[in-house]
Amino acid sequence: MTDPALDLTSCDREPIHIPGAVQPHGLLLVLDGNGRLAGQAGELRPGDAEPSAEALEALIGQMPAEAIPDSGTFYLGCFEGCDVTAHRSGGLLLVEFEQASDDLAPAAALAQAQKFASSLEAAHDIDAACAEAARAVRDLTGYDRIMIYRFLADGSGAVIAEEREPSEPSLLNHHFPASDIPKQARQLYLRNLVRVIPNVGYEAAPLILTQGGGAEPPLDMSDCVLRSVSPVHIQYLKNMGVAASASISIVVGGELWGLIACHHRSPRPIGYLRRELAKHFGQLLGQQVAGRERAEAQVETVRLGQKREELLSTLVGVGGVEDGLMRHVAGVIRTIPSDGVAVCRGGEVALAGSTPDEDAVRALLPLLRERGGVFVTSNLAAHHPDAEAYAGPASGLLACAVPGDPPLAILWFRAEEVETVNWAGNPHKPADGEAGALSPRKSFELWRETVRGRSRRWSLAQIEAADRLRDDLQDVLAREQLVGLNQQLRRTLSQKEELLSHKDLLMREVNHRVQNSLQLVNSMLYLQERDADSPEVRAQFELARQRLTAVAMVHRRLWRTDKIGDIRLNSFLSELAEELVKIWGPAWEPHIHVDSASLSLSTDRGIILGLILTELLTNAVKYAYAGQPGPLRVEAREDGRGELRVTVTDRGVGMKAAGGGTSFGSRLIEALTRQLGGRIEVKDNNPGTRAALIFPLVEKGRS
Repeated sequence: MTDPALDLTSCDREPIHIPGAVQPHGLLLVLDGNGRLAGQAGELRPGDAEPSAEALEALIGQMPAEAIPDSGTFYLGCFEGCDVTAHRSGGLLLVEFEQASDDLAPAAALAQAQKFASSLEAAHDIDAACAEAARAVRDLTGYDRIMIYRFLADGSGAVIAEEREPSEPSLLNHHFPASDIPKQARQLYLRNLVRVIPNVGYEAAPLILTQGGGAEPPLDMSDCVLRSVSPVHIQYLKNMGVAASASISIVVGGELWGLIACHHRSPRPIGYLRRELAKHFGQLLGQQVAGRERAEAQVETVRLGQKREELLSTLVGVGGVEDGLMRHVAGVIRTIPSDGVAVCRGGEVALAGSTPDEDAVRALLPLLRERGGVFVTSNLAAHHPDAEAYAGPASGLLACAVPGDPPLAILWFRAEEVETVNWAGNPHKPADGEAGALSPRKSFELWRETVRGRSRRWSLAQIEAADRLRDDLQDVLAREQLVGLNQQLRRTLSQKEELLSHKDLLMREVNHRVQNSLQLVNSMLYLQERDADSPEVRAQFELARQRLTAVAMVHRRLWRTDKIGDIRLNSFLSELAEELVKIWGPAWEPHIHVDSASLSLSTDRGIILGLILTELLTNAVKYAYAGQPGPLRVEAREDGRGELRVTVTDRGVGMKAAGGGTSFGSRLIEALTRQLGGRIEVKDNNPGTRAALIFPLVEKGRS
């Protein structure tokens, strides 16, 4: 079975799930998809005749095929004094027969389960629960030694509880190297929660497949109770003086937390019911461990959270996280149990407690940047060889980096914790035997090793606490930055409001003076209009006052808005019409209608537009209706080509019938239209006249 060219690293690659053989204390039948025999291995009872084909066919016919799951093992019942189980492997059905040797009654099994559950509940901690499990499994199996074996972070394992015959040497607190239980074996322990080798000295019974039966080697036997064991493991057990072995998996959170390892000095089978009860014990212990670990982690998480909140409150109280951390670095130690702490901001370093010097701390920052987020190790020298020089004060490191400008980093250190580890044999010499041959170690004598350069391990709750502190600091820094930006914004707004206030005061003063001047000119024109003897002269003065009104109105619009450079067209035209109605008289108010798009127009062009509209509307009043009220409509729309079309429409006799406007008014309209770069179109409105002013919204050369 074993290739003599394999070395110890081959243990992790040994195909233990396809041994092609079974332990001989039972019978394995391989059935194809049609229920026909495709292969078999072993015997029901050594020396006895195998069951007849008719009996096997009858048994197979009774199997509820749909009840057999796609994974896991299904108990079919007792057949001719044998316990029968079945499971699927690919498209095949594997049926196993074992002699029903159990003398345990179901009622007694239930009583043991209840007693064990109660003892676990009464245990005050995980170690006590494991001790109860060792006692219960020894009572159940009768094996000489029961060990609760826990896997450690580096893959090795330690015996944390033990129940044994007084004549057996104690292995309590002994460590075993990771190579003793290879990777693929651990995977099978997760899949098969109970594994029994009743007789370590057995001779494997080969699997014989029927030609054309639908089964082809190698057959995956991962879930077989009878599956033959790796020769390396068999030799390992023999080297320990073990004649019978059993293992019960302890699974926590989907991971293999440990094993209940059972050893006996003579062959000893464990029947189906006892195996199932042992599996149940392992599951109960796993649940108990998971619950207690969660509870312990929760308590620690709450405590660390309180310390974190205390630190953040202190930092907020001193007015700034970064400066506060540098000044109160001693308070950071209390957030996570440690021997020393360093806070780094850019090139600055603040230290408290037992730490490397500042230069050594700075040298660690690239390592932290490479890993990002939170970095954790209990053996710093393994990641940073220079750390060997200060292993005493700082063998462990938990660090977090907080992005920023400059970046911020917090590093917690733990001192070296020199440990004497008791190994069951020299872990650095796991193999004995011929060179090049795969062989397990033979010596399990106590071998002590002093381990240096390591600190006590950081718990998951402590690692999460560092990560949460990192997130909280990011949030606080972001809030501080936001507060700073808000303060800057308020200062800017305050300055703007002050400027606007000054501008408003200035504009009011300018407007007041300009309005007074325009009002003075208007009054002078009105006085001259009254003193004129000629109606034609009075009419010219009135026109002049109307033109002056348009200019004054645009000016008033300027100081009412922050947008000094432009006016809103719809508001401007409506107010212009209202001002003209004041001059013409209230009888005109219901007759004049303004329909304008909401567009922006530069102030300069607005003044010119106001003067032109004043002339067009005045001409309509004078010539279309001879001064009597009549319908007037003003429309303003953008035509889609960047031009504005402003139309004045009346329904009177029309300017053509009246002979047109004054010579001065016509020349003024033409001159103002040229300034806008536009044109005037006059058409018959049937009845009345439609005069349209078309000009670009934006003056050429501006954008």
